[in-house]
Amino acid sequence: MKSRTSDSELKLALLINMIAPARLALYAGLAEYFNLLILHGGREANRSSWSDVDKKVPAATVKRAWGWQFRIARKVAGRLYEYKFLHLTPGYILELLKFRPDVLVTNEMGFRTIVALTFGIVFRKPVWVWWGGTIHTEREISIHKRLIRWLISRVAGHWISYGQSSTAYLRTLGIDPNSILEIQNCVDEKRFLTVTEPAFQLQPRPVVLHVGQLTARKGIECLLKAASILQEEGANFSLLFVGDGPDERVLQQRVSELGLGHVYFHRSFPPEQMNSVYRSADVLIFPTLEDVWGLVANEAILSGLPVLCSKYAGCARELFDDNNICDPLDDVEFVGKLRAAIAGQLPKTSPARLRKTKQLLHSLVEALQMSVRPRSRYSANVIVRRLD
Repeated sequence: MKSRTSDSELKLALLINMIAPARLALYAGLAEYFNLLILHGGREANRSSWSDVDKKVPAATVKRAWGWQFRIARKVAGRLYEYKFLHLTPGYILELLKFRPDVLVTNEMGFRTIVALTFGIVFRKPVWVWWGGTIHTEREISIHKRLIRWLISRVAGHWISYGQSSTAYLRTLGIDPNSILEIQNCVDEKRFLTVTEPAFQLQPRPVVLHVGQLTARKGIECLLKAASILQEEGANFSLLFVGDGPDERVLQQRVSELGLGHVYFHRSFPPEQMNSVYRSADVLIFPTLEDVWGLVANEAILSGLPVLCSKYAGCARELFDDNNICDPLDDVEFVGKLRAAIAGQLPKTSPARLRKTKQLLHSLVEALQMSVRPRSRYSANVIVRRLD
């Protein structure tokens, strides 16, 4: 894999909804090998702690494409489950026509992927669809979304998946596994390997940490219910919630109703300060009811915390053994595994189960380069897997 040179560099256009801090290291790496243009639709309103992320990939050209964001309330059983954001960004079209990339990467199966595929067909350029959805997260999508996904799956020839659970969903669409580059979802591991001072000094120990948005989708009410049962049994521990969201008051009221003690809520921290948050805790509980991956699990593993992870997280089976996986909707099982976590009986997961950013970058760069300039009778996917 060679770095770019001034006389022979490939142009890569990356189309995303917003720039996630967890991917900055990967984007910076791509900018070392490509003339990289990152097109995004702007930061979403529920990411207040993400500041100036568009300025943190200096080797790339970063542009907010013209368009709109629509906040959509998703309800389950008549109750707010979460807010989702729909990006409709026609500005991608003009920016692509000006940039004329050699290869494109787009990270969903909607409007911007249709734009990218249309460009790819007209100008005969390879398009990679970067996908994270799982069989569980896609189980209740609308008929029109199913149709769009089916149509895209028939047109797109190159795929990047977050990991095994995302690959499994792509297989249900009839996508050839040899066209899928499975690279796992990752964070910038350097942020979490440095020893820092804890952000909190809480008592009593152990400190049970939850990191994430305060919405029904995250399964926090299941955690509060299980915690109340254990406190009634006499267990002594603290609960720390770090994050923002529309359910904050609802959850605080629920804490009061359950009579829970030693519960602390704190707003979201900037990503670069999260290392100190994890080092304030003894265990991370991730009771999500639906997540395409769950990067908080990666962060906790790198920080040396044991993790109790919901089976509804896309990362669950790839990163954890059975002892560390739970069903938050199964009261008996969840209470039992939370009891073990509080008692210090939950095993830590080896960071070796996480693929490093450099490994993922290597695989991604090789695949993108070979889709533009094939060097072998083998598919890019096969060659990359041999190099890993």
